[in-house]
Amino acid sequence: MKKLCPADWPLFLLLASFLIAGSAPAAALTVNAADFHKPGSPTAGLQEAVDALPAAGGTVFIPAGTYEISRSVILRSGVQLRGEGEHTVIARSDACLQVPLKALAKKGEKQVTVVSASGFKAGAEITVRSDSSYGWWCTHPIITRISGDVLYLYRELTHDYDPAARGLVNNFFPAFYANEAELIRIEDLVIDGRMEKREGFENDLTLSAVHFRDVRDARVARVHVKRYPADGISVQIGDNVTVTDCLSERNLGHGYHPGTGVTSGSWTNNVGRFNGWDGLYFCHRVRHTTVSGNRFHDNGWNGIGGLGEGGEGGDRYNVVSGNFCSNNAQSGIQCYGGGNNIVVNNVCENNSKGEPGRWPGILVENTFSSVISGNRCLDFQMPDSAKTQGWGILVTGSSRDNVITGNILSGHSKGGLGGEVLDRNTLADNNTLPEHQPAGM
Repeated sequence: MKKLCPADWPLFLLLASFLIAGSAPAAALTVNAADFHKPGSPTAGLQEAVDALPAAGGTVFIPAGTYEISRSVILRSGVQLRGEGEHTVIARSDACLQVPLKALAKKGEKQVTVVSASGFKAGAEITVRSDSSYGWWCTHPIITRISGDVLYLYRELTHDYDPAARGLVNNFFPAFYANEAELIRIEDLVIDGRMEKREGFENDLTLSAVHFRDVRDARVARVHVKRYPADGISVQIGDNVTVTDCLSERNLGHGYHPGTGVTSGSWTNNVGRFNGWDGLYFCHRVRHTTVSGNRFHDNGWNGIGGLGEGGEGGDRYNVVSGNFCSNNAQSGIQCYGGGNNIVVNNVCENNSKGEPGRWPGILVENTFSSVISGNRCLDFQMPDSAKTQGWGILVTGSSRDNVITGNILSGHSKGGLGGEVLDRNTLADNNTLPEHQPAGM
């Protein structure tokens, strides 16, 4: 028998540890989604691939191709999805459909009666909502069978849905959904909602293409969401979620949507354009979140909207920096309610396209104890009658104790810095120019 020399000891100890444990530690598992693709799968094999991973998780590699889905792919802790960029497309399989309820749908029932069941199909996911029960109060069941105009469901309704309150059913769902999970990754793929027209559809945050609820230590990177009948990427509750290098465009609602008390997030180097609502929307008690280095342009509301909204004190302790917001229908950046946020070194250019003259580059409304500094707000559209961005910065409502300093504001139809409550705030060293001077003097 060969005597062990000192150099052999590390290998010997490693082998011994394997024997003591009973087996070698398992390597992180990768499965190929194409191996699980089969006709009739409502998730094109993607859910089957996720379910094939061990309890600790692993990677689902999604090779180039189009994967048509009619219900959500449910993710759990430790799961990573990795595609081949623009060549991996996850697409809704059915045309967007929204139909009114014909009769009251009651909490606890497992069926709904609609005006017409045409276009719905068994096995597909739907959403039931009304003006009095929406958002977290929607129900997201799967159709088990259809008889006439009655859709039979696999789960009970969570609330009442009344036709008198515009109760309706649509065939919308998140492409990827995770709840109470951690260490999830979604990278290098396209999500196509195939929404041809936006008119008449109801938007809901729980139907976003990527919808995380109470998720921690997760990452969404290099994901392209387009034409989705909801928001693009939504992160609600949870902690330390990074969304980076993504493109979210032509969606029904917001491009990006951090909300519901989510903390310590990072939204960087993204593009949000041509969305129905905001490029990025702060919603309800967002804390300690960075929104930096993004481009938000040509959106139906604001470039960045809602900073400050929701709950006691609203959004607080967030940093909005180095973003480019242009050609949006309302403000470049909307600070509304809340306080103790920092808005620095952003460019807000040629906004208020929806109502020329009404909206500023940066709106500070009902906002307190925030810093608005080093921003560049400008309107260079010619002639003067073509200018749309009314003010550079507008301070209004109950805004107080904000520090507004070192901003350069040029070329606006109403002026650089305005509002009826300027005296309640600290103003210093703001440079206002009647015309934008791109080439200097």
